[in-house]
Amino acid sequence: MRPVKSVGSVGSPSLLRQINSAAVLRAVRQAGPVSRPEIARLTGLSRPTVNDVVDELLRAGYFLERPPDGSTDARRPGPRPRLVGFRADLGYVLGLDIGANKLLAVVADLDGRVLASERRRAFDLSGADEVLRAAFETARAALGRAGVATSELMATAVGTPGVVELPSGRITLAPQIPGWEGLPLAERLAESLGRPVLADNEVHLALIAERWLGAIQGAEDALYIQLGIGIGAGILIGGQLYRGATGAAGEIGYLPLADPGSSPPDGVGQFEHAAGGRAFIRLGRRAAASAKGALLREMAGGDPASVDAEVIFGAALQGDPVARGVVEELVCRLARGVATATALLNPAVVVVGGGLSRAGQALLEPLERAVRDLVPVAPRFVLSNLGDEAVALGAVRTALDAAHDSLLTYVRQAM
Repeated sequence: MRPVKSVGSVGSPSLLRQINSAAVLRAVRQAGPVSRPEIARLTGLSRPTVNDVVDELLRAGYFLERPPDGSTDARRPGPRPRLVGFRADLGYVLGLDIGANKLLAVVADLDGRVLASERRRAFDLSGADEVLRAAFETARAALGRAGVATSELMATAVGTPGVVELPSGRITLAPQIPGWEGLPLAERLAESLGRPVLADNEVHLALIAERWLGAIQGAEDALYIQLGIGIGAGILIGGQLYRGATGAAGEIGYLPLADPGSSPPDGVGQFEHAAGGRAFIRLGRRAAASAKGALLREMAGGDPASVDAEVIFGAALQGDPVARGVVEELVCRLARGVATATALLNPAVVVVGGGLSRAGQALLEPLERAVRDLVPVAPRFVLSNLGDEAVALGAVRTALDAAHDSLLTYVRQAM
């Protein structure tokens, strides 16, 4: 955080003054730029109290005040009240997504405005140390693009596959990345960055992002389903992310819904093996190699081993009966798992994200129909509109919350 002046006068700190300052800071961060009368309305504080707190926070450098026309001359007279805004450049946050296939780092100011990002492939990385080095290099490149030093970071958060133990940030289950299980991820990244790091499950962060900027803004009860190579879920109950007793809530890939034709490898859940990205590849390539799989082979460049979910959905949209049969079978499998989760949790809305969600309505509509046939009260289904940036943006939101807590601490200590 960039240095700011000390707030308050000499003497013993006043608990009431600290509470009032925290309330004003929170109101301006959430609603600003905003007038002083509006701050009084939002906080329930008297106007004299608001004026005193705002003046102190202006002197300390936390706030800026300007006329409503956008002029930088705060002394210009006028009939309309001047607007108080938060100094978003007091510090910065970093959100990092470490996935099985990609690395994505996002740098934002304290208003959540993205200043820069950096994306790198992770397909060819092997072992935890190599992934960690690449993650640090990706973060450093994003910080360089933004012109932000690591010393200016107020908070950093990272999303990862697997179960993350909180608050330590240690990975307790992560079959997608070799050597990842048991890794103290937050501690190792903090050593590289020289700053504390918060770690969380990637699907949990994707849900946070969808509620902040995506398809379910303001939702109270929702289920985020990530459909990719693996399958996971994020659970929102009463507006709060539900992690479970050990952080493993939402690991629906391990539901006992098996593929009768094959067994999952070690560490892979039965449901995600039966209905995730691997299943699309497995069944699609088998279909392409059959006598009736001509269109699938053609769309895969003549090689059945090149068939993936994109090829399968593309052929199905062209009316190919073999591809449509694959989609119907896998949607039926997906629906059984998703219906199980919705029957238990009764969400108002289900958000479908992850790599398979790129199929769009070709996946969403039959999945919603199939789930409706299986549950007594069906939720609304929507597609994620944040794509593969959801995890990194959820990490940014988590880091912003941590930075806000730090700001409150600074203000309370100085009052």
